[in-house]
Amino acid sequence: MANYVSITPPARANIVSDHKYCLRYFKTPAWCPYCEDYIWGSGNIGYQCTNCEDYFHVECTLVLTSGTCPGLNACHTNNQNLKTYETSIPINDWTVNDVCEWLAVVNLYRYAPNFQSLKYDGEILLSLTDEQLKHDHIHDSYQRQAILDAIKELKSRDKYRPISFERFRTQLSTNNHGDNFICTTFYERRLCDLCEKTLYGIIHQGLQCSRCGLVMHRQCSKLPSKRCIHTNKQLECHTIIGTDFNDQPIDSKTQLPIIITRLCQSLENIVEDNPALSLIDAYRFSIESARIAQLRKLINDNDIEKMDFKKMELSELASLVKISLKEPGIGIIPDENYEDFLNLVNAPTQVIQEFVGKYSMPFYVDFLKFIMCHIIKIWKLDYDLAMTNANQHHTIKPYEPERVVDKLVAIFKQLIFRPPWPMIMSHARSDKDHVHLLKRFIYEIDWNTERPPIKNFQQSTSLNILVSQQQSLDKCQWFYNREDNQLLINKLLTKSLIINDGDYYVRFSTEPSVSAPFTLVVQLDGQQRFIKICMNKQGQYGFSLNSCFFQTIQDLIEYYTQNSLSKHFPILKSDMKLGKPICRDIFLSNIKNDDLDDYAVGLSNIQDQNLLRIALIELTNKYNEIERECTSLKTELDQIVTYMSEIQRSTMAYGRIQMIYEKQMKLNRDNFLQCQKQTEKNEYERSYKYLEQRVEQFVNNMKGLNETYTERQLKRDRLIKTLDERKNDITIYENKITMCMRLLADKGVEQHEINNFLGIPTEEPWYLPTINREIAHKLLKTCVEGTFLIRTSSNGLYALTLVHNGVIYDCRIGRDPIQNYAFRFVASYIDKNGQSTKMDDNSSAYCDRSFYSLKELVEFYTKNSLAENNPDLNTCLTIPIKAHMNIKI
Repeated sequence: MANYVSITPPARANIVSDHKYCLRYFKTPAWCPYCEDYIWGSGNIGYQCTNCEDYFHVECTLVLTSGTCPGLNACHTNNQNLKTYETSIPINDWTVNDVCEWLAVVNLYRYAPNFQSLKYDGEILLSLTDEQLKHDHIHDSYQRQAILDAIKELKSRDKYRPISFERFRTQLSTNNHGDNFICTTFYERRLCDLCEKTLYGIIHQGLQCSRCGLVMHRQCSKLPSKRCIHTNKQLECHTIIGTDFNDQPIDSKTQLPIIITRLCQSLENIVEDNPALSLIDAYRFSIESARIAQLRKLINDNDIEKMDFKKMELSELASLVKISLKEPGIGIIPDENYEDFLNLVNAPTQVIQEFVGKYSMPFYVDFLKFIMCHIIKIWKLDYDLAMTNANQHHTIKPYEPERVVDKLVAIFKQLIFRPPWPMIMSHARSDKDHVHLLKRFIYEIDWNTERPPIKNFQQSTSLNILVSQQQSLDKCQWFYNREDNQLLINKLLTKSLIINDGDYYVRFSTEPSVSAPFTLVVQLDGQQRFIKICMNKQGQYGFSLNSCFFQTIQDLIEYYTQNSLSKHFPILKSDMKLGKPICRDIFLSNIKNDDLDDYAVGLSNIQDQNLLRIALIELTNKYNEIERECTSLKTELDQIVTYMSEIQRSTMAYGRIQMIYEKQMKLNRDNFLQCQKQTEKNEYERSYKYLEQRVEQFVNNMKGLNETYTERQLKRDRLIKTLDERKNDITIYENKITMCMRLLADKGVEQHEINNFLGIPTEEPWYLPTINREIAHKLLKTCVEGTFLIRTSSNGLYALTLVHNGVIYDCRIGRDPIQNYAFRFVASYIDKNGQSTKMDDNSSAYCDRSFYSLKELVEFYTKNSLAENNPDLNTCLTIPIKAHMNIKI
């Protein structure tokens, strides 16, 4: 054992460093910038420099040389805002979170979620035994011992016991290992060759010199040690598994580590050949550490391309995949990208999709994609197995996708999201973020692989919230993805679009960025101004990371349409607000450009404004017709989906009842066999037959429900296809309407005139679009002769309501059956007794005159009598409702 100096701390006068130390006590592990390891435990274990405010191990202060203090307020990022104490904090006072953070720094973070769920605080931690750990489902004896060794060391740190360097004076008190130390994983207990204490944890326990094989703690590797002498001995750090991914043998097809690709493909092939096997169960099963060490040696000593993995157990192959992913020093996500991924937790799906495709060099992008495809493949195989079992046993057991995905996330979250060593406590602090982000990877991101049909499942509330939590920006007409943005740029270059100051749109940033994923493009003085839209970790937006106050980009856009941008950007005008959006559906259609261009040429050849008006009204009518059809289709689709949900609930209910009956049948059969009296046997037999008949009825009912469900499913798919086609037609007519309106504007027709002949009178004093007939009658009840209004009709386009000879008349205004661009009358009136009387429904009841707009109709009948429409209406329209002095609108 090592020799230790007195328990009394060494005198500071002996330290040849310009750091100024004071003793501090810790509850949260602190980062020692000298040895790049953590200070943890209770007792006199670390100092703080009052100058730079950083923290150091006691042993590290003994070897720090002069001139190493960087000066005031220069402490490491990890130690900023770290809370320390003037007196020792007993471990019994540790909270559950404190315990989990300690597990992370001693390389036991695998069990942090378990300890968190079991609510193990400091007091329970110190009392843990081997039997208790075994009861907590930690079956590997080596891993249980690793936990107990770490706890033992934690207990022993109550007293200050620095390493004695006296023994190195007879050797060489320097460290000449240089960069030969490699972070290594061991599957048996190992002692540090310097301090002779056990290495901590079950993964990356220590550093091993690749030349001499010396094994040390991270802290000890920076202290004076034995001279490095080269040896040819095969060392743990020389294994293929554990080497950095980009240094491992590469698969020529995928250009990824061949160990990972061969193992994953072998697992998938074995389960596809034997559908009864469960790949999820294989991954969840943990084999003994001793067996893992044997398998690792087997792979290291053989040619991976020639190995036959079918001879191994499924759980052994799955374990090899896990250790192959977690042993290398750098994970699937490089250290420099880890924080960027954490910031994606609440980002829109499009931002995540963009980022995962370009976050690093192609090797790591393809590697992440390969692993995610493997995870989804596991899910798909599990779904196929569940469906096969259901069909074979003629039962409809509801498949629970969320539960399966939770298992996959528990298996792979620590393999994919591996924080760099200085951030290792993120395993405890950001575990929920890891879980949430991996679920989003599985559910939302397109990895070019087939998922199980989760839309057919009766999803739980939490799953629905997860999948739909981010509103798709594709629904916002001012948002352009990369393809649409390039088309818009081309359109702008041709100067075929008229863009005014304040017009805007939003696009992705030129380079994928987590902190500034979007760009707001605003027109100003004939030029485009580009404004970054930043996003913080909470998924809030703003123009800088310090001013992200908007929950969605939609909220940000809406705010700055009402408020000036100049307070953020002085270069802009003082009253600069966002004006008109440059809408994607208007300028960029998914219809072939040739068709629209041909239509535009045809319209441009029309010189008569009235003909253009007719064309616009015909387009608008067709648009409204398709829109009504879409509404009808959507209603029918909603009814079918609701009915399918009811079928699913009924099927699940039948399944549950069937299970109850089957259990009762088994109970009856057992009682029948144990019963001695014949009368009781007869009773059990009758009961069994009855239950058997009921189960058969349930099976037949479920079969019928499944057939009905399949029929409705096919009809639903047809409706969805038809609805998509109609939506495409709507886009076509929106583009054509826009072209027509632009041509009319070029010919000097004002917007309000266009609104008028489209039947949108807007600010006219006689127009009340939102009231019904009952309210119209109340408003006109006390009004004088000739008072009138036009409102929206329940069974036509519009209705004229007027007062004549003390009677209130309702005249329906519709489109002419022959000339659909003209208005016509179909009148009825309400007599003094409140009885409704329709006029004769014949040709004489229709006005022969055609009007391009409601305004033209009103202007005509203010000068001419309505009698030509109906002899009972020998009056003119004289006083619009809003001009009546006694009426408050």
